[in-house]
Amino acid sequence: MSVISEPVLNIIVVGFHHKKGCQVEHCYPELVPGHPSELPAAWRHLPALALPDGSHNYLSDTIFFNLPGLTEPAHTVYGVSCFRQIPVEQVVQKTEDMTRSSVQKSVCVVCRAPLFGRLAVKLELVVRAWFLQGDFSQTKLLEDAYIHLNSCPVQMDQIVEGLSVQRLVENWRHKALLLFKLLLLRRKVLIYGSPAGPLSTALLTLISLLPLCLENGLHRAANVVLSRPLSPIPAIPIDNKLQTEPDTAEIAQEPLGQLHNGSHQIEELSPKESGNLLEEKDRVSRQSFDETLLGDTVDRSELSGSREKCHSIGEKYKPQKSVTEAQQSPTMARDMSVDGLHNLTEQVDQTECGFPLPLFEEGYLCLPYLSLQYLDLLSDPAVHGFVVGASNVLFKQKRQLFDVLVELNEMRIETSDMMLRRQLALGTEDLRFADHVVRHGPTQGDAWIREQFASYLIYLLRTSLLPEGCREIDSYNSQFMTAFKSTPAYQQWLISTNNGDIESFINLMPMHPFSGQLSVADMKLKFAHTMSTTEGGRKVSAAVASTGRAVATTSRAVGGALSQARGALSGWWSALTAPAPPDAAAEHELPSASELPAEPELLPADDRTNSDAEEADTDLQHDNRTQLRPDSPDPPDKSIDDTTINLNKIQVI
Repeated sequence: MSVISEPVLNIIVVGFHHKKGCQVEHCYPELVPGHPSELPAAWRHLPALALPDGSHNYLSDTIFFNLPGLTEPAHTVYGVSCFRQIPVEQVVQKTEDMTRSSVQKSVCVVCRAPLFGRLAVKLELVVRAWFLQGDFSQTKLLEDAYIHLNSCPVQMDQIVEGLSVQRLVENWRHKALLLFKLLLLRRKVLIYGSPAGPLSTALLTLISLLPLCLENGLHRAANVVLSRPLSPIPAIPIDNKLQTEPDTAEIAQEPLGQLHNGSHQIEELSPKESGNLLEEKDRVSRQSFDETLLGDTVDRSELSGSREKCHSIGEKYKPQKSVTEAQQSPTMARDMSVDGLHNLTEQVDQTECGFPLPLFEEGYLCLPYLSLQYLDLLSDPAVHGFVVGASNVLFKQKRQLFDVLVELNEMRIETSDMMLRRQLALGTEDLRFADHVVRHGPTQGDAWIREQFASYLIYLLRTSLLPEGCREIDSYNSQFMTAFKSTPAYQQWLISTNNGDIESFINLMPMHPFSGQLSVADMKLKFAHTMSTTEGGRKVSAAVASTGRAVATTSRAVGGALSQARGALSGWWSALTAPAPPDAAAEHELPSASELPAEPELLPADDRTNSDAEEADTDLQHDNRTQLRPDSPDPPDKSIDDTTINLNKIQVI
């Protein structure tokens, strides 16, 4: 297993100035010789990433982000920022610029490998100890931490530490597979949420579901040849030795440390543009995935016509060796064991199989967190797709910049692209796989969940080699498979694997591992998924919930009214029939008829009908239940007391 030596490049301190905003206060080792508080042009927006938007609302947080490399233009470096906020009274050595009631600073580590979760744990301890000193001018602790982090070699399997896919599956459930397939299509995806720490963590956790992507697939995730010089990431000059083909659009960049500050400026939003953001938000309609439409819009006649062309696997794609009985079974989905899916693909080497897929290349970016300064980057023509995280609402309102909006706090996926909706529709086999992961994931752990998604992707790629029109392709959604096979990442995968000509890979049966006959359980699963993911299902669920609350409220109100009436009647009758004291009878006279309360019409028990008796008994039982219920309100006593006071004047002679 490979080992990463000296992973940390720099450790940087970022503070918030009440006039200048976020600025670098210390850098070790120095990036600009003789100026420990300056950064090269390529990293000039690092302070805004280290202290994200809205960080003043939180006492502490940890953010992950990506940056283009300085020494290697086509290489990405990875940042881990831990910020804290303490009252100014806790600072021992105060400076003149500490004019606010709190002090907010961030310690950022830039490393050559994506050791996000592992470095975050150690960095949080260092930052806590540094803040307890109360003297921010003493940076010896940070320099010692830099030496310590580089003295401990890190293995590649430790990269996924701190990224819990188990929590991701528990939160998103079956929609986790939908997000996984969305990454394969290389669309423009914006993940919005707050605070920035959980946002960037969730994005990287989703990326870690792609086999070997987090370990070896993000080398060029923050590098792109931009067409506008005003963008935050500078473009390569004309005399650069790295040449690119117009057709392949290979990414290359000049060493970012050699760029001139005068040739790159920040393009800020004009007042006119920023003022129309709310109008634009109102103008653009909010649409979410409605899979009821997806199921209705698929042309079944075209699918049936295409199936007639290919009812079985072509001779070219038949296995070269005998296939095991487990692989040949078309109904193994119902009784799939916990390790059944992984056992089918354990003989396939993921590196030989072409993993990681070349997704984040050729203008497709992966940026766990972006500040407002990078808003112009997303609209550059050289950016063909991205998956980015943002906590500023201005990103969310610029809906023309992205195809899909993932609301992290509200657990929603929104898009206005009807074709993309059809491509991401989950069929019966996909729902079975997702349900398999949801049911067993909490007990099996993160490694098991990643193995399941890796096996799913292996079978998807194996099935993609079949000719168009095969019924096995429909198990993965034929429209999704067509869109996936048209991406540059899939074309590069075919070239790197010689059209999938790998012995262990070809021996797999091209099919969906959860294919089989329909059952009642599948209908229930589809209905539950539709109710939880579609707009119509959410409206029905909300209507049912509100109706239930209304019925409960009405029953309590009716029960309270009946209890009040019964209590008033009982009090009046007991006061009327109670014998008066002898001395009181001679002193009081009987009141007039106008002073008496209205007497209800009471029938003898034997004159009532059976229905009236049953209704009275039902009301009495309902009243008893209402009174015994702890959350039911007690019947008002004021009316009963007032009635009792009036009835005390009545004497029976």
